[in-house]
Amino acid sequence: MSKPLKIFITYSHKDKAAKNELIMRLDVMKKQDMIKIWHDNEILPGDKWYEDISNNLADSDILLYLVSASSLASENCNKELGEALDVDKKVIPIILEDCDWQKHQLGAIEALPDKGKPINEWQPESKGWQNVVDGIRKVVDEMQTQASESAPEETEQIFQFGNFLMMLGQIDKAIEAYSHVIKRNPRYPVAYNNRGSAYGDKGDLEKAIKDFSKAIELKPDFAEVYCNRGSTYSRKEDLEKAMKDFDKAIELKPDFTEAYTNRGNAYSKKEDLESAIQDYDQAIKLKSDDATAYYNRGRAYNHKGDLEKAIKDYSKAIELKSDFAEAYDMRGIVYYGKGDYDRAIKDYDKVIELEPNNAKAYKIWLHLRERMGYWRH
Repeated sequence: MSKPLKIFITYSHKDKAAKNELIMRLDVMKKQDMIKIWHDNEILPGDKWYEDISNNLADSDILLYLVSASSLASENCNKELGEALDVDKKVIPIILEDCDWQKHQLGAIEALPDKGKPINEWQPESKGWQNVVDGIRKVVDEMQTQASESAPEETEQIFQFGNFLMMLGQIDKAIEAYSHVIKRNPRYPVAYNNRGSAYGDKGDLEKAIKDFSKAIELKPDFAEVYCNRGSTYSRKEDLEKAMKDFDKAIELKPDFTEAYTNRGNAYSKKEDLESAIQDYDQAIKLKSDDATAYYNRGRAYNHKGDLEKAIKDYSKAIELKSDFAEAYDMRGIVYYGKGDYDRAIKDYDKVIELEPNNAKAYKIWLHLRERMGYWRH
């Protein structure tokens, strides 16, 4: 049996009676384990209400929008609709009454009951509600069939094409490819993970977190996704959530080098340099050719004031990755601080060679040349 689809109901509180009617009429489908339903009455005291709504919307497969003049005027209803449309979620408008919905963005979406005839115009209204239930059942059947019978070879080809587009830096097109995969198979955790990474590359961190969270829901032992979500939380400066995700990734995969490195970065942000260095040590122990781990440990030593160890780690990172511009940059800064201007200039020569448009590097390089001229006099 297919996994039940999650339905999210968007409605104006003035239409609470209609929402309750709909839930009652969907009860047979719910008992048949075809669907599960979420609406804002599920929010418990103490919950962060909008975060809870947003997270449940992200986890849903179908958005049911109860359409009335009141819901069309509701900022929250339309925000939830916008979030659903942004990630290509299935949206079904349910027309409760005559209103200007056809001039709304909902007008482009096939509505229920049939032909958009409002519920309150059906005689008796129960016929209108049954028409809605029949339509929802049909959509759920189609989505579950598509998820289970969609040609896996073709879906995988589209997924791999998305990966290829990411390699080319065509992020928006990659997101389109991953979204198509998810539409064909809403239970494909790797597609959510990769689309989350693409959103992260775009800087859309909220959408990235939603996709990573969906991947984790579908595959709770997916260590790489915890690491990716942790890195995204770290970019948002939400370090407590980041730490929890890195801890979970390491619990699931104790030899996960990247998780140790990224947790070390989070510790560095928290100014816990000893813990950061311990994580970098472990990353290097697991993967002795990890240039990034050496670079990050060098930065931690630098912040501690242990400049010789910092230089040693930057130099190892450069040995492992000869085009590591950031490592040359940081080593150059340390040499500058030590008064070793010749070595600092050589490092900035390399930074400029690798990054010709790096204005900051040019500025430091010119300053160093001036200092060298001063000391020679």
